[in-house]
Amino acid sequence: MAHELDDIRVVHINAGDEEGADITLDYNARRITISFFASSLPNKDEPLHNSPIENRIIGLLSQAVIAADEDYDDVINEALDVLLLVGRSSFSQAAPPMRQPHSTAQDLQSMLYPESLNFRLQTINGKAQIFQIRADEGVALPDTPPEPRLDTIFQPDHQLSCYSSEDILVQYIFVSGSGIVVRVHVDGRDLLCKASRAGLWDSGLEQELVALQSIQGAIARTGVTIRAPCLYAYVIHAHSKAIIGLLRQWVPSSSRGKTLRDINMAAVPLNNRLKWADQVRQTVANLHSIGVIWGDGKPSNIIVNENDDIELIDFAGGWSPGWVDKPLAETVEGDDQAVGRIVRFLGVPA
Repeated sequence: MAHELDDIRVVHINAGDEEGADITLDYNARRITISFFASSLPNKDEPLHNSPIENRIIGLLSQAVIAADEDYDDVINEALDVLLLVGRSSFSQAAPPMRQPHSTAQDLQSMLYPESLNFRLQTINGKAQIFQIRADEGVALPDTPPEPRLDTIFQPDHQLSCYSSEDILVQYIFVSGSGIVVRVHVDGRDLLCKASRAGLWDSGLEQELVALQSIQGAIARTGVTIRAPCLYAYVIHAHSKAIIGLLRQWVPSSSRGKTLRDINMAAVPLNNRLKWADQVRQTVANLHSIGVIWGDGKPSNIIVNENDDIELIDFAGGWSPGWVDKPLAETVEGDDQAVGRIVRFLGVPA
């Protein structure tokens, strides 16, 4: 089913337990969370389409959280079709479509921690119904601001500034949800911001901060060349003051494209591709010499700047099939494997 009348985007799924699940949507620029409690424990022998509607959606959301990338959209769209048959009227009344595009700049605090409307779908007397509930009546506990994390390997560099999330205006959104990547304007300059609702309890954010600080420290001490954007400052929660993100150098991209993935390699002269391959090899080798693992090495995590030189991004860990084998994830060997495959992607001799 097409959802052309409303602007709907899935933000988060909480599923995996057959007794309940929830889904959070951006619905016409409002945040809506819908909870589903199983009407009875599901009968594994009963076809999903014969189950009460809340059980069907719980099952579909549980499938979505483990679905392969190529299957995810189909499963989510099926769950949305079922949900919106019952809930569209209530949701559109609570969050009507905007007559004009929302043009007011949004601050980072309201983007990461928006006010949310909470609903429950429940079958009552054989009829599926949608009704509004309090946040503490949902499947998940209400969000609370992340507190400063003390048991972390990350230690802030006190020479770097901290900026409150409510003082940072978002210019462009690359990734949204519980973890965001956005372009912002701070102190008269464009910067890239990566932030997480969970703050340093998000291991990816913690890992990236540690890596970027290690890189900057090594460059300052030894002058080693590591092609990666510089860490500029920390982002702190407007109220708890916990670190929830980072601000790093914004890198204007080459006229060829933003990342190696975006560039038509057939149109790039061999000398440029040879230079990029050497820069990737040397940068990863220098990272390893200071004890830093790149992790998710792949062409989309290599930007090409306006000087036609490469810079590595995304030090939050993880791995991507086709570039790093899972057993080698987040190891020196995994980085070396990614480098070899990237060099082949560039079409130059190994």
